[in-house]
Amino acid sequence: MFYEKYMMGKELIFERKTGSCQKHELHFHDVLELHILKRNDALFQLADRTYEGKPGDVFLFRPFEPHWNLMKDKNKPIEWVSVLFTPSVARLIPGGYRLLAPFYAAEAFPPIIPAASPQARAIQELASLAVTEEQEKRIGWEAKLFLYFTDILVHISRYAAEHYRMDANEPLEEGIWQAIEYALVHYAEDIDVDRLIEATGRKRTYFYKSFRRLTGLSPNQFIHKLRIQAAVYLLLNSDRPVTDIAYECGYGPVEFFDKRFRLSQGMSPRELRKSMGSVRRG
Repeated sequence: MFYEKYMMGKELIFERKTGSCQKHELHFHDVLELHILKRNDALFQLADRTYEGKPGDVFLFRPFEPHWNLMKDKNKPIEWVSVLFTPSVARLIPGGYRLLAPFYAAEAFPPIIPAASPQARAIQELASLAVTEEQEKRIGWEAKLFLYFTDILVHISRYAAEHYRMDANEPLEEGIWQAIEYALVHYAEDIDVDRLIEATGRKRTYFYKSFRRLTGLSPNQFIHKLRIQAAVYLLLNSDRPVTDIAYECGYGPVEFFDKRFRLSQGMSPRELRKSMGSVRRG
């Protein structure tokens, strides 16, 4: 797994991409990403699971979530439209931060929107129009690109609200989003949740209620989820000692890492490696 730092010259990028890998090291980054599958079946690989994708499917890659697109059939390269954007782009859209909720609410909203849904079909069309605008660069193309992007976010949020009871109309303050974004970037560090709360200027009860409403977890649970997610991938895709992985993922004593890991996965880190049929150094 490797961290890819995107030096984005702008806050929003549409790109048409192709892939011909059946195996590849996962990467992760701190920008948000949306993939619209255009041709051939794909495997959307995450750290702890794989989703099968059909042409027309829309897939949300959560911020800081290890991922990669793979071919399902070795003789059929895949094509997709990738949409990369920074969370800050939401400030330019009325109610924009509410529209980002599906990208963060991993507990409530699965990351795939099936091609059969009207929202996925609309997103497909909008993505194609956006790519054409970016290629032709006619007068006003950047404005059109932003309009298509905004419409895509609306369709995603409406799909989430319709199928998973996410209330996209319930407001969340920008400070809550900033706290979540900080945790995503600094999850392996010693995060002082009280300082995050203080920075929002809100009461502790309000902060916890808003944070849980968005992510389905408390701040500490959210941080541990990110840490364990990274640890699972390293355990299954490297020969590094468990102690090293514990420290890299933000845990000090390996005993504490083992305890948190058991609570999350139902087994120890070493047991997970063994259960996957790999004999690795622990």
